[in-house]
Amino acid sequence: MSGGLISEVAAGLVVPRPEGWEQLDAPADSVVLAHPPVPEGHFRPNLVLRRSESDSVSLPRLSTAALAGTLVLPGTHIISNELWHQQLDPQGALVEGRQQRFVRVAEGQVVCVDRWLFSDCGGSLEATASYALEQHTGMRPLFEDMVFQMRRAAPVAAGAPASPAGAQPRLDPAASRLLQTAAEDLAPLRAEQRHRVSGQVIGPESLSLLLSMANRDALGRFDAAGAGESAAQLQALGLLDGRRLTPSGREFVQPLRGLQAQFTVSAVGPDGSTGMDAWLGAGSALVAAGPSASEMQSTVMPSGSCELLCIDAAALPVFLAKWLPLVPAWTAGQYPLRLSGDLFERRLNGGSDVEAPVGLGEAEARMWAQPWVGWNVEHVHSGRKLGWVTAGDAGPFLATADPRNGGVALEPEPASAVWDTLVDFILAAAQGAFDPR
Repeated sequence: MSGGLISEVAAGLVVPRPEGWEQLDAPADSVVLAHPPVPEGHFRPNLVLRRSESDSVSLPRLSTAALAGTLVLPGTHIISNELWHQQLDPQGALVEGRQQRFVRVAEGQVVCVDRWLFSDCGGSLEATASYALEQHTGMRPLFEDMVFQMRRAAPVAAGAPASPAGAQPRLDPAASRLLQTAAEDLAPLRAEQRHRVSGQVIGPESLSLLLSMANRDALGRFDAAGAGESAAQLQALGLLDGRRLTPSGREFVQPLRGLQAQFTVSAVGPDGSTGMDAWLGAGSALVAAGPSASEMQSTVMPSGSCELLCIDAAALPVFLAKWLPLVPAWTAGQYPLRLSGDLFERRLNGGSDVEAPVGLGEAEARMWAQPWVGWNVEHVHSGRKLGWVTAGDAGPFLATADPRNGGVALEPEPASAVWDTLVDFILAAAQGAFDPR
């Protein structure tokens, strides 16, 4: 036993299991470890291990196939696909794998999924951890520790590696060179996961009128007379019936009435700027979003209008990940790129045509050549703010201002780490962890 984990042998692996967890019935090639039973209506965290004995499959092919299968699942958004190294044999060398993270919205629940993949001994090994978004803070590191401690029950005899069977996926040449391994091309994932407007499209005056009804169910006679087109739009959207809120309208203002946290998100790049506001409370979130950060010039919405949705509170980080978008990319480089405040602003607003600093390394040059979108998330009542730059194929970079000289440091950060930070930030704010300014 180590750190509260009991070791047991299953499916050819020494598998760590937390005390009190159960091993459920599963096919012969699988192991299912489940959290102790939870109350009805709550998600029961679990870890599923699967071993497939088949022709040797390359890791990029295994990863690409898993991502493609996930992409078609309804209500799913893939967050990340990253390198993972693990010592599967007790005294053996590190084995390269992939850690993939995605999130699903289904049947009123938001489920986070972490998946680890290894091309292993002529077959494949997969570990899949599932937990509800509100369980993220405790469950994610526990599952990561369980997988990291997993070992083969018996060492594998050394031998020449088998040639991978089947056609190989397209690789990302620049990422493969920087990471010194065959890295699959992730660009199609970013194209497939572009944000698509699914809510009501509403004008700014109509939104202001709706927000003014946070503490009333009906417009006053004079308010209604002065509202004119704004009231008519709310009526057309089914939010007002005459001067009164409809059941749908009351649902939309419910987060305002039980407000726990309010967020603003802003994004800027060479194509302009955009933003969104979100109010979290009473188990739901009201979202008013402009064009997504990757489509600032979109003509889907009239100028000044926004997409209006009322969603489950736990779905807010998922909407944010889609809108930004937060998607898989190969993160390379170990050190921050430090820029003067002036050069940072010129590059952010002017694009890659702005002359790069002298002496950039290959990873920094790759990042400089990509399209940039700078964005931040702010908790309104405390003023706490987080900021990043997303640089296309190069992925996200944590943006930190230096108050001493006005400079900005851009530190490469995996998409999974950005997701973890966003989820923890939103959950903490909703739980009242931030002091007001």
